[in-house]
Amino acid sequence: MNFVFNTVYDMDALTAMAKAVRKTTHSKHSKRSHKFGWIVILIAVLFIIASVLTDNFGANTVFTGIAAAVMLAALVWEDRINGFIASKRIMKGAEKGVVTFNEDGYVSQTDVGTTEFKYSVIEAIAQKGNYIVFVFSRRHAQVYDLTAMVNGTPKEFRKFIVAKTGLEIKKI
Repeated sequence: MNFVFNTVYDMDALTAMAKAVRKTTHSKHSKRSHKFGWIVILIAVLFIIASVLTDNFGANTVFTGIAAAVMLAALVWEDRINGFIASKRIMKGAEKGVVTFNEDGYVSQTDVGTTEFKYSVIEAIAQKGNYIVFVFSRRHAQVYDLTAMVNGTPKEFRKFIVAKTGLEIKKI
């Protein structure tokens, strides 16, 4: 049986893809970065509190607060920010297409062209909501919306892809 998807790389799909990469092949680096970020925010807050309590509130305190707020925003909206950056890197004409999965691999057809992929190059598979993400490396992934399947069911597809890759699907 062939599974067919109408793929669209919109902001929701790209955000799910960014989170899948962060939670799979990029997880150790991401955890270290998050710990460092939260420590820096904590130090900044302590500095601001100390400045206010000692009546030493000035430009340095304001800049520290702004920097902490920017870092907090980056930590909270990291996947959305990375999804936005990915949207700017997609080749024009490749933001939507039809992907057909068969026994030997899968074929992606976009306005740019046709590309064939083998299941053996997939390093990790993740699922976030209705999105299945194939992670190839820390910087490369593909995302498929299970609600955009033309042929097959999500349950059948998950079983098929696990059998073809030998990888478990990580829920995120």
